[in-house]
Amino acid sequence: MICGVTDTDEGRAALGLSVELSARLGLRLVLAHVIERDARLEGDGDAGLQAERRAAAHLLAQLATEYGVAATAKRREAIGEPAAQLSRIAAEEAADLILVGARTRGRLRGGLECRLARELETETPVPVLIAPPLPRRARLTN
Repeated sequence: MICGVTDTDEGRAALGLSVELSARLGLRLVLAHVIERDARLEGDGDAGLQAERRAAAHLLAQLATEYGVAATAKRREAIGEPAAQLSRIAAEEAADLILVGARTRGRLRGGLECRLARELETETPVPVLIAPPLPRRARLTN
């Protein structure tokens, strides 16, 4: 299972659900963070890009430790368009599932909103699961 990780409420909801599902279903967990940049415009020696890669690796390590999967979950960072990169990682890891977070669309519109999940529909044959946002109370305790 690939979990698209960000340091947001949505990303944490996805991470929490992916940890639970991987434990219950016995799935190998891969945490993936995509740095949203056009990789074609960046040189290999770009100091800013290298700093972003280090920050992404640090974020993945921090969240893996926080959620108790530092020893078991593989961590991957990538640069580029998120749907394309998550699709590529899922293919490389032979993933059975991609899990991403969503936010609520508001009381009047209802439902969940996840642009990334819609984009993944055209990028990958791997099923995509959308994690609902954390309840308000859970956000305050993290």
